[in-house]
Amino acid sequence: MGGLSFLTPLFLAGAMGALIPLLLHLVRRDRVQVRQLSTFRFLKISHKEVVRQQKLRRLLLLILRMAVCAILAVVFARPFIKDVSGAALAGLQPRAVAILVDISYSMGFANRMDMARRRAEEIIREIAPGDHVALVAFSTQGHLLKETGTDHATVRSLIQTRLLPVNRGTNYTEALRLAEEQVNRSGFEDRTIHLISDFQKTGWDRGAVPWQLGPGVQLKIEDVSGDDPVNAAITDVTLAGPVTRTQRTQDVVARVKNFGGVPYRGTAVLTVNGRQVDSKRVDLAAQSGQTVNFRHTFEEASTGIVELSDDGFADDNRFYFTVETPPPLRILCVEDRDTGRRGGGDLFYLTEALALRSDPPITIDVRSTNELGGISLGEYQAVVLANAGVIGRAAAERLRAYAVSGGGIAIALHPDVSEQVFNTAFSDLAPGRLVSVWPEQDRSDEYRSVADIRYQHPVFQPFAGPHNGDFGTARFFRIARMTVDSSAVVLGSFDDGSPAFVEKTIGRGRVFMINAPLGLEWTDFPIRGVFVPFLYQTVDYLSDRLSGQNQRTQYYHLIGETVRVPGRAGVTVTTPTGAQIEVQTGPDETPLFGETGEPGLYRINDNSDTRHFAVDLDTRESDFTRLDLEEFLSAVINPVTESEEAKADRLQADREENEEMERRQRLWWFLSLALLAVVIGETVLASRTHR
Repeated sequence: MGGLSFLTPLFLAGAMGALIPLLLHLVRRDRVQVRQLSTFRFLKISHKEVVRQQKLRRLLLLILRMAVCAILAVVFARPFIKDVSGAALAGLQPRAVAILVDISYSMGFANRMDMARRRAEEIIREIAPGDHVALVAFSTQGHLLKETGTDHATVRSLIQTRLLPVNRGTNYTEALRLAEEQVNRSGFEDRTIHLISDFQKTGWDRGAVPWQLGPGVQLKIEDVSGDDPVNAAITDVTLAGPVTRTQRTQDVVARVKNFGGVPYRGTAVLTVNGRQVDSKRVDLAAQSGQTVNFRHTFEEASTGIVELSDDGFADDNRFYFTVETPPPLRILCVEDRDTGRRGGGDLFYLTEALALRSDPPITIDVRSTNELGGISLGEYQAVVLANAGVIGRAAAERLRAYAVSGGGIAIALHPDVSEQVFNTAFSDLAPGRLVSVWPEQDRSDEYRSVADIRYQHPVFQPFAGPHNGDFGTARFFRIARMTVDSSAVVLGSFDDGSPAFVEKTIGRGRVFMINAPLGLEWTDFPIRGVFVPFLYQTVDYLSDRLSGQNQRTQYYHLIGETVRVPGRAGVTVTTPTGAQIEVQTGPDETPLFGETGEPGLYRINDNSDTRHFAVDLDTRESDFTRLDLEEFLSAVINPVTESEEAKADRLQADREENEEMERRQRLWWFLSLALLAVVIGETVLASRTHR
């Protein structure tokens, strides 16, 4: 079967020229007036016969002339017969299908995961043998289980063996990105993604940067949520205050939320060190929450669990936490021991002030800047550069790696600091660049004071109220002026507007800089009453020890987070299922543990000590509130069915195919012969027709 097509169809407009002979014929037709004459009476019959013949010839001549114009237009349009059956077969080309299955922990509710597997198998049965299929499982990230291909049997096997709920949340956008990448790799025009999920609202951030599927990619929704579930969960556990050696009795505060549409009534049980110590009744209205308080006296190191009674979904009914009395802080103090430079007094005031604290005590190790390259910085909770002026490149790189992995660094200037040398040595570490030192020469008749403090910052919060310490009493006879990086924050300023205290976040850690030395060369700050508590606050802040600071990680971590393990490199961690994993070290030899894929209590096995840390589910996934599918689809489906590039490629391919068909068939040549025959016939007939 075939259909007539034209390579240059615009020339068909020339077929309208066939009307020209018709118009001329109508315009120039003879208008005969009939008069009855007696002399022509006997010729009447023969005249009618001649007129009839002339009319037939003129009509035929008109048809031939119109045919000449029409055929000429068709010849220039370059006709060819398109293979319709071949085009139909092209429409049956293979499809690219991606099966995208949600394996977040909410899919473990009831029979959702079984329904998802059954629907995935149904999709496999519905597609043709030659169709390409990819299998993607996703939670907060997408995991490619099978690349796009025609091996349907392997996909069926993976559906049964690899589609299992994991202890993570949901991210639809990241999963769709991976699925789209797979279907686009096929190069097929027909590309479809089947999204199988319970479609929780928390899985899509409507306020994030807009993202859409590519043009022509279809998205089909496969909802396996079933009926509205009843689910209550423990979302957080903290202590009302820190447990210290002198204060071990504290309230355990558990936050409980009912995510279901019906009331929840049950019991919350507190277990400490494997022993049940208390229980409380919990009554929650639909879509409501409350706090449950337990009072307990803890040992120096304790593990705890708060557990809800069964509600049909046990995964989020247990919450793990750990409680420890703060161990001694281990601080590394680094000094410049160049005998030709001032600054020896800086370390004296620093070490004497830190050594005064007893709960928790502070252990101080003093090293020179030249020794930094051989020190395992990961053994310290914070590093204080007591009189920073110059430092080697290798030492600077180790300090930066230490900060990136979560370490805290304090920088105080050297009395003989050189702006150029400092900026070069600390370019990747300091929160800004030094501009100048004011005044150029030492003077005692003029000074600057700290005039503006951000008391909301954890370091300065204790000094916010009246009679809590006044930084303005300290006199700074010399200060370093600096330009602050865009990523840094000024926490305090001198009365001339110059930054006094500046903080910068680097990776997971912080750098806290004081734009003056810690000795008496530039200032009398070290002998003011506010100096010692300020130092305590600073080292506690840099060590994540302040009350309320990073409070969650004092008691627990979330699934997937990297934990900075206290202790030396080479320690092992025992997971809740009993597996022993050696802790890897960061670039600065800081022990980092990232295998936190299951909730529970993890044991740190050090040669000298055994400690624990807790890992819990991110209970945002416990909220089964449904996603607005209409809004979701309108946001992620691209209304453009074909990109401009794909359209241009398709049109170019069609044009080349049509040109090849027309070249092989050469219908215009046969039409030209027909045109020649018509022209000859028209010429002969015109010569025999009376005008």
